[in-house]
Amino acid sequence: MQPLHLTLLQFSLAVGTLFAVLLVGHILRQRRNPASTLAWLLFVVTLPWLAVPAYLTFGTRKLQPRLAGTSLPHPAAQASGALDRLLASAAVPPLRSGHTVDWHADGEAARGALMHTLAQAQHQLDIALFLLRDDAAGRALCDALVARAADGVAIRLLIDGVGSFLLRRQVIARLRAAGVAVAWFIPLLHRPFRARSNLRNHRKLVLADGRIAWLGGRNVADEYFAPDAQWVDLSLSLSGPVIADLSQLFDSDWGFATRTPPRAGNTPPSAIPDAPARAQLIAAGPDHARDLLHESIMQRVYTAQHRIILTTPYYIPDDALQLGLCLAARRGVAVTLLLPARSNHRLADIARGRYLRELARAGVRVRLLPEAMLHAKVWLIDDDAFVGSANLDLRSLFLNFELMLRVQGEVETAWLHAWLAGLDVRSHPAPTAPASFAHELLEGVVLLTAFQL
Repeated sequence: MQPLHLTLLQFSLAVGTLFAVLLVGHILRQRRNPASTLAWLLFVVTLPWLAVPAYLTFGTRKLQPRLAGTSLPHPAAQASGALDRLLASAAVPPLRSGHTVDWHADGEAARGALMHTLAQAQHQLDIALFLLRDDAAGRALCDALVARAADGVAIRLLIDGVGSFLLRRQVIARLRAAGVAVAWFIPLLHRPFRARSNLRNHRKLVLADGRIAWLGGRNVADEYFAPDAQWVDLSLSLSGPVIADLSQLFDSDWGFATRTPPRAGNTPPSAIPDAPARAQLIAAGPDHARDLLHESIMQRVYTAQHRIILTTPYYIPDDALQLGLCLAARRGVAVTLLLPARSNHRLADIARGRYLRELARAGVRVRLLPEAMLHAKVWLIDDDAFVGSANLDLRSLFLNFELMLRVQGEVETAWLHAWLAGLDVRSHPAPTAPASFAHELLEGVVLLTAFQL
């Protein structure tokens, strides 16, 4: 008869082997790039006891379909452009006219617009935030929510479980005591198999009565609203038919976080007379079978005729996007990439180096904004503008729940182009000198974790 410890060891090895075999099958069925697939397979084969929990936490890129929502009717629209047809194939609501767009050029304008949006609500406030911090900006928001709840406004606040992990529980308790419904989107500590801790809701959205929206790249923390412009970001206020799509998106996120069915769709807001701006919501995330933000920027980059201006705090692209920008520059498109000279994530700055040098060699104007953290996420490609929450990195394009608003309109794109030109003037060219062997080696090591940066 074998000793008990040998029997337990054999049983453990058998269970571990079974998990590893099942995991290999799951990895091979996932849609991911070959290098990532090979890396996970090697990890599972060599260190299965570490690989199994790591994969269950970080490995899955797509979730099962969510609870079915209530779709809003959309008027028939002819998908005239290539991007329109691409998005229509994924059942994305069409680009529609009749919107007002007010850009927030700086933090003070954004703060005023946010408080105005909260004050405008008569019945309902829906708020989704990645980061809500317990500082002056966060307390001002919470004070306003408590006051609006006392006025009888129904409020739902959805905050990301990682982005707002450090938010004191006393803050949440105060909001709930005032009648604010608060939900965590995939808490950092959650039930096994409920979700994946690396799939974050990076969206920033405030909706008042399903009629007015405040959205963009800003979280609610002091640096995003500071008057000294140490952080440069972009947000906007919006009215018009696309608000219905934003409301449906929030309902879907809220239903996912709370395990409740989404509410029935409201009547879509009518187009605003004499408001020629056209707008379209492009949402992407692990709940979509396709990577719509990646598809959208790829389509526009490869078909751009005149200009591509991109701003992002972090630039860690996949090979296809990197090649697309290089080819666009080589065929004569004016391509500009604006980034902070030093971001708030040192590893992301290291990882971007080889990409920036390659872009510069291809003729892309790579510009670095000094002495400020550029956090805006803007794509201006010919006359198409995209503004929202998505960075140009692997996490935003392939992992996070993100939203970008597509905007067309002569006045709107002219304002955006002027704002970007102001950043360009303050920036300087990125270094183009070859990196040392040691630095290239460091870049390569950091890029091994690029999906988690």
